[in-house]
Amino acid sequence: MKKPNKFWELRSAKDEKSADLFIYGAIISGYKWNEADITITEFTQALDSLPKSVKTLNMYVNSPGGSVFTTVAMMNQLERRKSNLTINAYVDGVAASAASFLIMKADNIYMYKNTFLMIHKPMTSLWGANAVECREQADWLDKTEMKTCLLAYLSKGTASLTEEKLNELLDGKDNWLDADEAAELFNITVLAEEKDAVACADLELLQLYDGTPAQLLGTQQINTKPTEDFAQREKIAAEAKAGAAFIETILGGMYQ
Repeated sequence: MKKPNKFWELRSAKDEKSADLFIYGAIISGYKWNEADITITEFTQALDSLPKSVKTLNMYVNSPGGSVFTTVAMMNQLERRKSNLTINAYVDGVAASAASFLIMKADNIYMYKNTFLMIHKPMTSLWGANAVECREQADWLDKTEMKTCLLAYLSKGTASLTEEKLNELLDGKDNWLDADEAAELFNITVLAEEKDAVACADLELLQLYDGTPAQLLGTQQINTKPTEDFAQREKIAAEAKAGAAFIETILGGMYQ
């Protein structure tokens, strides 16, 4: 498969019965840090541009995740199209954080042997918040997890994935699952072949997660001198982690 050079493109211009949709960057709600970031506007435009003749949508994912609510909006749009469209999701490198439950909306999920799924609790930034605001945010995070992440994962869970097991997986650090481990918990088909290493478009963000597999970070050289954009992204990620840690201090370990 050729490397995508735009957000989406038709697989076949001849019969237009299938289309390819590439999620090769962070899923964002606002400002685009790089051209690979995906906004809800772009996603909507891509789906609206699909010819009516398209019956199969192949979604190729290599994303560090991003905005929960942008992802939920994307999932709802996919759900509305499933009455006349079969959606296949392929993990080309990593489906992390919000991207890990985005793919759960697909009819069929495929992972190559050397690809990864990463799941964790939703996070938010709480700098300058008081105790009341922290408790409100904790309730919001709890609701977000219950109404989005849990439902999405359980909808594609195998018999091995009980709600108790899922809560255990989410109640800790970032959990990295290789293809075989993911297939034990979710209805995922593991493709026998390995995917040629494809660099995530947002390696700088990906490396901020705990325990990111070295092979994901080794697909291209990362600039060791942070750019202004990267410094800002690092600050945002640090704020999210600090905010979650602050909630844990106040509420006795509800969030890590």
